[in-house]
Parts: sequence; C-alpha cells; structure tokens
Amino acid sequence: MRRFTPFRWLGFASVSLIALVALTAAPAIGPQFKKGVNISHWLSQNYAERPYGAPWFNEEDVAWIAAQGFDHIRYTVDGRLWLKADGSLDTDKMKPLDAALAWTKAKGLGAILDMHFLPGADFNNEARDTRVFEDPVLMAKVASFWGKVAAVYAGHSPYLRFELLNEAVARENQQVNAFHRAMLAEIRKTNPTRVVYVGSNRWNGFSTIADLDLPKDPHVAVTLHYYEPMVFTHQRASWVQFKDSMPAVAFPGKAPNLTAYVPPGHWALSSSEKELTVAQIDEAFAKVAAWAKQQAPGHEIHIGELGVYRTADDVSKARWLTAVREACERHGFGWAVWDYQGGFAVRAPDGSPTTIARALVGR
Repeated sequence: MRRFTPFRWLGFASVSLIALVALTAAPAIGPQFKKGVNISHWLSQNYAERPYGAPWFNEEDVAWIAAQGFDHIRYTVDGRLWLKADGSLDTDKMKPLDAALAWTKAKGLGAILDMHFLPGADFNNEARDTRVFEDPVLMAKVASFWGKVAAVYAGHSPYLRFELLNEAVARENQQVNAFHRAMLAEIRKTNPTRVVYVGSNRWNGFSTIADLDLPKDPHVAVTLHYYEPMVFTHQRASWVQFKDSMPAVAFPGKAPNLTAYVPPGHWALSSSEKELTVAQIDEAFAKVAAWAKQQAPGHEIHIGELGVYRTADDVSKARWLTAVREACERHGFGWAVWDYQGGFAVRAPDGSPTTIARALVGR
C-alpha cells in the first residue's frame, strides 16, 4: 500500500490550482474555420429530388461531418427565398437553418451563412443577374434585407459568420466594393464584431483580387474560390458546356484538344493541349498570399469553395486536392470543400467518406 505524503498532496493541489486559474483565465477557443464543407442543394439551387429544407440533411449529417475532422460548415442560402414581397423576412424559410445552426454549435463546429443568391444577384450563365451592383435602389433594398437577417442572428456567438454574397459577377470589378460597403454598414448596426466574408468579382476568382478594396473593418475576411484548371475539375460537366464524350483529363497531365467537345469560342479552348501541373497551383496561391501580405495584412483568407467533379478519376482527384490543401496550409488559408453529398461529394450514398474526403481530412 502506498503511503500518503503531505508534500506530494501539496504539489498536486498547487498544480491543480494553477490549472484551474489558467482554465478560467484563458479565452474560449472556438472553431478555427480551417477545414470546412459546403452543404449544397439544401437551402439553395434546389431541384425535384432535393427540395428546399428537405429532411435529407439533419443532425446526423452534422455529426458525421464533425466526426471526419471538418471544423466548419458553409450553409449556402438562396436569400431571395427569405424575402417577402412586403420587405419582411420569411421566418418559416429560415427555420431549417435555425435548426442546423443549433446542431452545428452543439458539435463545436463553425458555421458560415452564405447568401448564395440575392435579389439582383445570380452568378449562373443562363440566369445572369447583375442589377444589385447597378441599381442604387435595389442595392439599398438588399442592404436592408441583410440588416434584418443580421439582427435575427445577432445573439449568436462567434461560431457563426456571414458571407455577403457567393460569387459576385458584376460588370466592373469595382462595383463589388460599393456593394460590400453598403451591406456591411447595415450588418454592423447589430453585429459590430462578427466576422464577415467579402469576395472578389467574377466568381470569387483569384484573377480579380487586385481590384478588391477591403472595407476598413478589422472583422472582415476574404473569401475566394478555386477550381483551376476547370478543364480538369469540371470535366464533362454539362453546366459548363463540356460534352459527355470529352476525353478523360488526368492531373497532373495534359488537357486534350477541346475543339470537338465545347461550343465555338468557349473559354476552355485556351486550355487545349496545355500541361496541368502542381506548380501552377502553387504559383496561383503564392500570388494571393503576396497580395494579402500587401493589401490585407491581418485579414483571414478563406477558400470558400474548392473541389473536383465526380467524373474525374480518383487518383487524379486525390493529387489535385492534396496539392490545393497543401497550398492552403502553406499560406495559412482556411478552406471549405464543395460539397457534402452532391456531384463533388465528400460522403458517398452508403455513408462512407469518398476519395475527396480522404484526401482532405485523411479519415
């Protein structure tokens, strides 16, 4: 039997007291927003099999996401559906997100409320809408809408962040800056310190970041999207007008001659027979990091979307995703993969992690 030693007890008590003081003095550590996943086709971009707010996405899905090692969820919302004709909020439409936020917080995850669409803002080629950037009356209406949404969620802790708009496509890059300032002014009336993401023009692209003028606000972060080279990540995707007969594209590798697989004048023709390399990814991310160092010191950079469509082979998917993940880690960028259970899924229909999930979080 071990004998009781007063000095040993005294040492233990001292250490325990120190630990208790440290615990109570240390600030709470919340979600880091480093490894996220997008929930697509739930509260936006709906279709017959995936109606708005349907129960296919529930608390079990949030638990699965947390168990894989993701630390935040980007909820894509069609803001047009939240706004009634009289200018008030449709609180019934907001209820699915309210439930999801409770599940997300309970699992210790972060959440991004992303306005995927807004009145006068639609990034899709076939339904392009740029009016919110050009019509001051409409911009004021949308800013008021954002202000009302922000007021509803003002009581939520910093686990929740806002994203003003997914993939702005304005006629002029500078028009996006005015939009950001107008939205932010309304949000700050009730959420003075909440992190708010702003993006560059033309689908949050890397190529337009030089024209992004950050609001003078310490709680603003930058969101960008990365799918380059599109000829690989979106191969055979019908919505970008790639034909089903398009030859498979490997990564790293060489793009095929695309003349027979896209319409005349298609933007992807410039990628025909070009080499696709990891070095190109590294160079693109290095340029963003250099911009951030000069133009956005102290502001977080978040790659709000990245991913590879299901038509790519698994080995190439893993190589591309690993290269992008490592570039993010090298420069301290967070990211959120597109998507959860859509065409770029991290979770297979049988519930298991896909190649995409394994490449990103290693589970």
